[in-house]
Amino acid sequence: MAKSTTITKVKTPITGEFQWVTITGEGKENLSGKMQYVATVAFDPKEPAWAKLIADVDGFWNDNRPKKIKEPKSTGFYPEMRKTAETDEDGEAIKEATGRMLLAFKTGVAWPDGSPTIVKTYNSKGKEVALGQTKIGNGSIGSVAGAYDIYLTTSKQGAVVDAGVTFYLNAIQIIKLVEFSDDAGFDAVDGDDEGWTGDEGWEGEGVEEKEAPKAGPRL
Repeated sequence: MAKSTTITKVKTPITGEFQWVTITGEGKENLSGKMQYVATVAFDPKEPAWAKLIADVDGFWNDNRPKKIKEPKSTGFYPEMRKTAETDEDGEAIKEATGRMLLAFKTGVAWPDGSPTIVKTYNSKGKEVALGQTKIGNGSIGSVAGAYDIYLTTSKQGAVVDAGVTFYLNAIQIIKLVEFSDDAGFDAVDGDDEGWTGDEGWEGEGVEEKEAPKAGPRL
């Protein structure tokens, strides 16, 4: 018989590698159209600290799973995949497992009362810091603090269709920062003194001139 669910606090090991972190601004839209802040951590499941976390979550599921649901749809952990040079019959790249696992955290961008959600950030000394315009890029190393709990998917009649474990995002500790940049990474071409620069009042051939938009709040 399933016990009552209890939200359980969690802090991941500091060896996690961050991927696709979005914790400021408008957030990221999920499949249901809800805006969320997200952080994914890649890790080696053979590391003792990570193996213990996986075991703890498995135990939590077994103690709190809904009646008649034996296997979780997801426990929050899934294998990291990478593209290979081979393609399938549709021309899509065939993927293979890297051997690492991924764990995804998420939280809504606002509380039920409408106040904004703040995902706090900390440095390697455990001191809270403000990132400002700095964004956490892929390859950064650190830890995520949050919580996990049972989630349910129900039918229109209220019957439980499936269930699993979901992870909520509260804060991030950055041990090593790789700053995200929008720069495409192009270098100057040496020896091309006549190359295009966009200087000297270039207007843009074939581009219709429009009045610049007035500054205003972003909706």
